[in-house]
Amino acid sequence: MVSFSHEFLVELFRNHGELAATLLRFCTGMVFEHERTEQRSIDLSQVVSTEYRADAVVELQDGSNTTVAAVIVEVQLKVDHDKEGTWPVYVTALHHKLACPVVLIVVTPSGSVADWARRPIHLGHPGFTLTPVVMELKDVPRIIDPEEAQKLPELAVLSAMANPDLEVVLAALSVISPLPEERARLYWDVIWMALPPSVRKALETHMQGYVYQSEFARKYISQGREEGREEGREEGLRRAVLAIVRAKLGEVTADDEAAIAAVTGEHALAALIDALMQITDAPEVRAAMRAAGKNR
Repeated sequence: MVSFSHEFLVELFRNHGELAATLLRFCTGMVFEHERTEQRSIDLSQVVSTEYRADAVVELQDGSNTTVAAVIVEVQLKVDHDKEGTWPVYVTALHHKLACPVVLIVVTPSGSVADWARRPIHLGHPGFTLTPVVMELKDVPRIIDPEEAQKLPELAVLSAMANPDLEVVLAALSVISPLPEERARLYWDVIWMALPPSVRKALETHMQGYVYQSEFARKYISQGREEGREEGREEGLRRAVLAIVRAKLGEVTADDEAAIAAVTGEHALAALIDALMQITDAPEVRAAMRAAGKNR
């Protein structure tokens, strides 16, 4: 199974709030008629005295911009019993703030975490029980129709990660290219990392050879050459490193950026790209960046 990044899964929902409404409909059959979605501040400390931060909060609004429902999205990669206390606070605090129906969705790639998250949370008062809606990634539908994928690219990306076969991947890739460059680049590489070797081979054949570790570098080096700047070639490699690190970690910290900046020279940057392609574990990714900076 691919190593899913908490930050990347959260980013999918923040990039397109309709994903939350779609999964809610898929998981429960619940449909709230709405015209648009609006991302709300994830900081619920405005409502309660202690700081509580949900992963994503999406408001579903009608044509007059009135919020008709809200969806709280929590990505869980492991069991965290503290959530049994905070999740009811999220729901009741947001319900108090918005005065509308509020639903909590827990998204997880793990079957054992899904089993835990589905357990009712009893608050003691008769009838006052919260049972989260849970979406296990293996339950994400296979999307193979490019027209369907076009309606919600983030769902197509999620489908490709959860169902990494060639038909699903090609449908997702068909809708990635028109997206903003940085977003498209991230989605493409996360999908690539999710693919088993057999599907990678089939995809490479279909696309006449996709070389992951040099795709971005080639683009930016070419730009540098056109401008006649040596630094453009090195910067192209550095931007390739940054894109790969972002795809593997989901969120790039200031320390990560400093570690990348410490790696100088085309040879060292190219070697780092090759090293990053062999690993997926976050500590190993960061260790490789630090080592490359020391060996310059």
